[in-house]
Amino acid sequence: MIKLEADLPELPNQPPALTAQHALFLDFDGTLVALADHPDRIIVPALLRQTLAVLEQRLNGALAIVTGRSLESLDHFLAPLKMRAAGIHGAELRHDPLQPPADVATLGDLAARLQARFAGDAQVWIEDKRAAVAVHYRQAPERQDELFAMVNEVVNAGDQSLEIISGKCVFEARHHGVGKDAAVRALMSSPPFRGRIPVFVGDDRTDEDGIREVQAQGGFGIKVGTGASQAQWRLATPVSVLVWLRGQLIVSGLIA
Repeated sequence: MIKLEADLPELPNQPPALTAQHALFLDFDGTLVALADHPDRIIVPALLRQTLAVLEQRLNGALAIVTGRSLESLDHFLAPLKMRAAGIHGAELRHDPLQPPADVATLGDLAARLQARFAGDAQVWIEDKRAAVAVHYRQAPERQDELFAMVNEVVNAGDQSLEIISGKCVFEARHHGVGKDAAVRALMSSPPFRGRIPVFVGDDRTDEDGIREVQAQGGFGIKVGTGASQAQWRLATPVSVLVWLRGQLIVSGLIA
């Protein structure tokens, strides 16, 4: 039995309860943790780690984090937890927490070219994820159109097989065919996920791929925050997500 570390507010209109037949896929930034002005400045509550660890046990391992972060970054923030996960929107896959992910196709010198293009711009930060390159501009959301044109110019001057996806104050260049929908399909193809009812929880545009996929497989999606979504349910904030997750454990009797 794990004791609650803090009282959390109750939420109306909760999504359905999870059962032993469900598989749970969770985005990370904006879903489990609040966004920060820099990806390295997020705060991960100890209660979240605790909740994920127990919920993973309840689902017999059928829980995965599906994130735009690299698995290295995810592991750093969730330590000592190491979970099944898809990193870099699915470019990295970890079916077994005890095994390292397979090698990924890197983007060569794209990060260096973007670094050179935005050198001296204090409002832009380039993140080299190896299999993707992200251009963050959370300090200047009003520059979205200008920055997209600049990123598009650099990306299209090189490898034509890349695509640019847009998130919350971030543009990301990645290989075609990579996405959270493909990550869910890959994870669902093997134990402990195979044969279960999938659930996806996410807040951003890239999460809509995962939400559509689980709903196509007979599961349901949960949108976190405001904005249009194809999800069947909605939660307001990462705190709301934590309340819902802990509710699943309380119902099951795993915590008091």
